[in-house]
Amino acid sequence: MRKVHVEWGERALDQNADIAVIVDCLSFSSALSVACARGAIVYPFGMREGAKRFANLMGLQIVGKRKERGLSLSPSSLDQLQAGEKIVLPSPNGSNLSLFAKQAAVLGGSLRNAKAVAQAIDKLSGDVVIVAAGERWQTDGSLRPALEDWVAAGAIASYLGAGFVPSAEAKLAISSYQSVANNLFQSLADCLSGQELIERGFGEDVEWAAQLNTTSSVPNLVRENQTYREIGLQTEDVPSAKVLDMQVCRYEER
Repeated sequence: MRKVHVEWGERALDQNADIAVIVDCLSFSSALSVACARGAIVYPFGMREGAKRFANLMGLQIVGKRKERGLSLSPSSLDQLQAGEKIVLPSPNGSNLSLFAKQAAVLGGSLRNAKAVAQAIDKLSGDVVIVAAGERWQTDGSLRPALEDWVAAGAIASYLGAGFVPSAEAKLAISSYQSVANNLFQSLADCLSGQELIERGFGEDVEWAAQLNTTSSVPNLVRENQTYREIGLQTEDVPSAKVLDMQVCRYEER
């Protein structure tokens, strides 16, 4: 029997598991599912300023902030990408977690591809940790648990078959998902992260993120044989020590 655990934030990636699923529902993971469904190749990066330098070094297009025109973290903006197009997708939560995952297989999960991710896990071997990325408190940058990530993690876990044994946390996440499964949009719109997006004029992003199983795309993390080094960088997003000698990696359709 294979173990399935659901846990919060970066330290969840320290779990002894063979497969990790990164879930950042109202931002990175939903945008990633759209980009990969279009056949694009996505390079995750945690810090925006570092991402700009990385994009310039690699000759890649960088995804902007939601308020900017063109490609952004808004899923609808990425629905125009072409197959084979390469982009850098910065995000302090899901994208940042992707860079430090050590598991043999790392997948990008959301409500949009919950069933497809579970089916991909079933074809792999080993134990699974589903990582709810959470958000960051504005006051000190510490982890803020986010309902939308917990629910999406539970959705993925709920589609795993009888050969998987869920931890107590995974069972709770499944129950949380099942309790709101019939009204996903309203649940995401009512949570703190959803309210923040709606107040900023990005209610459409909540609608896209709340769509269940609308794509069979499963973003798969591929580690490249090169590293990106940036010494002495200090930002508010990620301590400099975490970007020293970083292995370059990319998401592409599994």
